[in-house]
Amino acid sequence: MWDKVKSLIGSAAPMVGTLLGGPAGGAVGSMVASALGVDNTPEAIEQALVNNPDALLAIKQLESDERIKLRELALQHAELESGERKLAISQQASVTQAEYANCDPFVRRWRPMWGYTLCFSWALMFLGLFAVMVLEPAETANVINAIVALTPLISVALAVLGINIHKRSLDKQVAAGQAPTGMLSGMKQAVKGG
Repeated sequence: MWDKVKSLIGSAAPMVGTLLGGPAGGAVGSMVASALGVDNTPEAIEQALVNNPDALLAIKQLESDERIKLRELALQHAELESGERKLAISQQASVTQAEYANCDPFVRRWRPMWGYTLCFSWALMFLGLFAVMVLEPAETANVINAIVALTPLISVALAVLGINIHKRSLDKQVAAGQAPTGMLSGMKQAVKGG
């Protein structure tokens, strides 16, 4: 609902446009509605913006007059977003720690299990292709086409395996008390021979 209002206001009063629709949106919407002399609803504000050519000037003036209060609201908005990000990272870390602490062998070994399963599946697929080539050579093209059709699925599985391998390497570095090396840092060390 506020998206249309934000797009109408954004070019004239970017700070007001940014704050609308977020955690501070109610307070800012009230200020905008008051400046335009309309009800505090997205529809009423949108209608005023569309029908009144001076409405954007009034909002620009509002942003100028209330810049300190708007900056305080923007700071509160940024603090809320930062808190949400910190909470998400904290929750992800607690899930990882719970995985490490879990005594269930499969939970601790799901990354290697994924690699073994993928390797086993790949071997079966190519052994099947070999069997078809030997026993039913006329069907070889159909089996190859079927394998080619599975390429996106195989690509995703290999990507997950690559991420798992990289993550496991980071886990080992952390367990050894080392700072995890990023991909670019690792390549730089490899080039330097360090």
